[in-house]
Amino acid sequence: MKELYNKLGEKTYRYLAVAFCFIGDIELSKYIYDKFTTRALFDKQFDQAMVIVKMVYQKKGVAIEWPENFQERVYLMVVTSVLLCLGFFIVFHLLNYTFFVFKKRFAHLYITFLSWSATFLAPLMGLMIFHEWPVYGSLFIIQGFLFFFVAWGLHIYPVSKAVPKNS
Repeated sequence: MKELYNKLGEKTYRYLAVAFCFIGDIELSKYIYDKFTTRALFDKQFDQAMVIVKMVYQKKGVAIEWPENFQERVYLMVVTSVLLCLGFFIVFHLLNYTFFVFKKRFAHLYITFLSWSATFLAPLMGLMIFHEWPVYGSLFIIQGFLFFFVAWGLHIYPVSKAVPKNS
């Protein structure tokens, strides 16, 4: 396997590592978006929550009236929140990937943690969700191998600690 990395060279490896990690980010983001913004699932959970809320208000003897389009507004708030969180997630990772390409140690350590943990957790997640989301399940299993490629390459191309200069 070391021969493959040597053929690629460090620069090409770093760009491939960033591409593979970014593919994983997009895949995870799309899964999270689809999972938490599905309208039918939201409507079911919203109805369940409203039954409990109405019971609490009735128990206290307080009349309750929801504003017009309340459910739609809450749904849009959920979608906006999910998109905002995923946007921060993507931007944070893009910044780390940029620093990784420039061989910054903190980014190297972050990518090391990310890739080794995702090597095991992505396929595990894929197996767990396979029955409900077979496409995502398959993609997460495949992504585990890509994360392993990244993780193993980090061992081949380490970033050394900065040596303090004596004045």
